[in-house]
Amino acid sequence: MIFYMFLKDLLFPKFCLGCGFLGAYICTNCKKKLSYINRDSCLYCGKASLYGLTHPGCKREKGVDGFMSIFYYNNLLKAIIKSIKYRFATDVWKELCLVIEPDKLSKIQIYKELIPGDFFLEPLPLHAAKLRSRGFNQAKIIALFFNRFLCLSISQYLLRKKDTLSQAQMKNNKDRYLNILRAFEASAKEVTGNNFILVDDVVTTGSTVKEAARALKKSGAKSVHVLTLAKG
Repeated sequence: MIFYMFLKDLLFPKFCLGCGFLGAYICTNCKKKLSYINRDSCLYCGKASLYGLTHPGCKREKGVDGFMSIFYYNNLLKAIIKSIKYRFATDVWKELCLVIEPDKLSKIQIYKELIPGDFFLEPLPLHAAKLRSRGFNQAKIIALFFNRFLCLSISQYLLRKKDTLSQAQMKNNKDRYLNILRAFEASAKEVTGNNFILVDDVVTTGSTVKEAARALKKSGAKSVHVLTLAKG
């Protein structure tokens, strides 16, 4: 095992995603560049909100009830998430897990106190074709990490029935909306009356998680909150 690790490091050396330093994907100096979110905000209006709960005036009938994220989506986080998502770099994810400050994750435990009843962690699903191509769903990997602190059931009641283009490729909000429209469906039998925490890697405009929340609410979900690694 030691020889294998030595050989792996020799053939595929680690370079810091922030500065190119040899020896780690996130070096000691760049670790300080990770920018934690200290004030949560409403997903709809962007203004400060306790625990990221959606303001009463911003609520939608089939919308998101609250939103929390751990990091701001700065250049370092972009490089990390891109490596995890597109280069199959699970070692990068392992390093990120090790450098996240545990006290920055304590806030997510509020989910257990928000609404009576059980919550399910629902990783945002990939389309079947994309899952086959990539081989894994990064949202599920992140959900497993968050679940170390939440100890909830992880569900897979959402189905991504539409193979959408990357939202980052869309030129404007209207294109993003049309791209993701009706992309998800959920089974009413399993969803009805339950509370869900949607998990994804990053939220920017929020179009994707809003559409996923709509599908869950349409199938009878009691509440839908969103939890992501980063916020753009």
